Amino acid sequence: MRTLSLLVVVLLFTGCAGRWVQMGKSDFDAQRDEFDCENVIVTKHGGWQRVEPFTAAMEEAKCMQYKGYHRQRD
Repeated sequence: MRTLSLLVVVLLFTGCAGRWVQMGKSDFDAQRDEFDCENVIVTKHGGWQRVEPFTAAMEEAKCMQYKGYHRQRD
């Protein structure tokens, strides 16, 4: 149930807020970097079952911003 909640929050967060963009990077690059950020978060917390949904969304945003991305609303 917790995994489902996390998935719903992440999908809502990523879908409603727009997309990650960075000058000189493609959408594929952004998706790859976002996937890398998710893997770091899951590894840090010891698995999807231990990740709090709100915390995961905040950590993902922080990771992507650290990589130089920002949200662009469509």
